[in-house]
Parts: sequence; structure tokens; C-alpha cells
Amino acid sequence: METGLTREELIEIMATIMEEEGFDIYEAEAEGEKYLPDFLGVFENEEGEKQQVAVQVEDCNTLKTKEAEEKAKTIAEHCRKSGEGFLFVVPIECEDEGLKKFEEWGLSDVAEFIPIGIEFEEEEE
Repeated sequence: METGLTREELIEIMATIMEEEGFDIYEAEAEGEKYLPDFLGVFENEEGEKQQVAVQVEDCNTLKTKEAEEKAKTIAEHCRKSGEGFLFVVPIECEDEGLKKFEEWGLSDVAEFIPIGIEFEEEEE
């Protein structure tokens, strides 16, 4: 049975995609915070100002946990106060469940929901 991509693999893929789009990727650090984004993406806008985006990645299993919910709500609250962006990323295989949680947890006012999937092309001989 195919289980899909792990959370760690999804984090790597999302970070790589964002780097290719011009983001600098950083590990999130904060004293005394229990829940942090998986990583931060920083880019410079047209006016030369740096913008920061918090990224939370969940796989189909971790999406169902209380920890994922608490993490998402904590990041969302921080982003509401700071004005930072927030990307909530799930695999395409559990897009419906991810969207349900996204709405249930009240993230839509501050976060962008991103389902990602990977297709491998076969090389022709």
C-alpha cells in the first residue's frame, strides 16, 4: 500500500519550490514558543521591503492530530498580529480533509491553503 509522501519529504519539496520562486528559507526560532512554523520564507517585494511567510506542512496522518491544530492556530494568531503571510500545505491526496481542517480551525482570514502533489514523468526511450 502506498502511503504517500511523509511530512519531512513535503517540507523539503515545499522549501525547494519556494527557493526556486525567489524565497530565502530559514528555520523558525523563538524563545519559549511551543509551536513554530516548519520554516519561514522571506522575499523582497517591489518596494524593496522584506516580507516573511510562515509555512506549516502536514501529511495525511499528522493533519488529524491535535498538535497540528494547535500549531496552526498559534501560527495564525501570530500572523494576524504581525501581518506576516501564512501558507498551510497538505498533500493532494488529502486535499478535502485539509480544506475541512483549514476552515474548521479558522485559518482562512490569514492563511493560504496549498495542496501539493508530485507527478513523475517517465522518460521515453
